[in-house]
Amino acid sequence: MSEPPSEQELRDQIIHYTCLKNCYGKKGNAGACCTIQDRDWIIGPITDPKDFLKRLRSHFGREFRYDEVFIDYKEGHKLFPDKATWQNPKHYPALRVLLDPEAVYPCPFLGEQRQCTIQEIKPKICSDYLCDHLKSVISQTLGDDKKAPSAK
Repeated sequence: MSEPPSEQELRDQIIHYTCLKNCYGKKGNAGACCTIQDRDWIIGPITDPKDFLKRLRSHFGREFRYDEVFIDYKEGHKLFPDKATWQNPKHYPALRVLLDPEAVYPCPFLGEQRQCTIQEIKPKICSDYLCDHLKSVISQTLGDDKKAPSAK
């Protein structure tokens, strides 16, 4: 007889399913936290940029330049002058976003189907982030608010 999944395994599956199928409580929505859109949001700070570049090289089989992947404060605060998070030097380095005509501003590693192409090697900021909807789903499903820590 097989072992039942651990609480952490259940939590991880809830996060995976919710983020890919029911992001922000919208059926079929995925990857909203991997975009800027009209929110005051930045994907940063990246706490391990050198290690992340190594993981990218191993994952994709090619070198990545620092400025190809990250935005520093000097550049970033000028991109979105109306967003307070982009004006705070503590949020850098941040993951670079694509400046697209639709003003979605996605992470460059967000695939066409809005799925993360670096799920296994994603930066800590991405692993730690839980939107309010996701915290609620985890809490309701596992039945304990302690299972849904606040985002850092």
